[in-house]
Amino acid sequence: MNDAQTGESILSLRGVRRSYGDHHVLQGIDLDVSAHEVVALIGASGSGKSTLLRTVNLLEPIDDGVIVLAGEDISDPRVDADRVRSRIGAVFQHYNLFPHLSVLDNVTLAARLVHRMPRAEAERRATELLAAIGLEGFAGSFPDRLSGGQQQRVAIVRAVLTEPELLLLDEITSALDPELV
Repeated sequence: MNDAQTGESILSLRGVRRSYGDHHVLQGIDLDVSAHEVVALIGASGSGKSTLLRTVNLLEPIDDGVIVLAGEDISDPRVDADRVRSRIGAVFQHYNLFPHLSVLDNVTLAARLVHRMPRAEAERRATELLAAIGLEGFAGSFPDRLSGGQQQRVAIVRAVLTEPELLLLDEITSALDPELV
């Protein structure tokens, strides 16, 4: 049985709090996400959606509460944040492609270096995914030669290439044309 069938969460947040000085951004957030479940966070600009995603990806510390990923308390300060991040795919509002690397190298870098995927396999999978989103002809291009929407799609491919346990997407359709969303 998978997590969705057993009701076990792939991600669980309990009482998560995050403040910046006197400004309370996250106030006691409780959330459970099962495997293969899609959850959309909707709220006004500045309401804490991005901060929540950044805390789950251990890019922002929490002030209180617990974050559990697949049964592991990742909010424990002793946790290896890089190891946890290797299990999570993320695309943030600014997709942060490396300008000195080609599309193919941007997409395969984490797969090769973090996940130790052989270059040939990483490039084969990347090529398949790039083709699936209409960017097969751009593998050798550099990010500055791509539109914002194309760069966003490259960042999405980079995030899904390693088949992460959890995928965090922050306004991923903002740079895409309506027909590509």
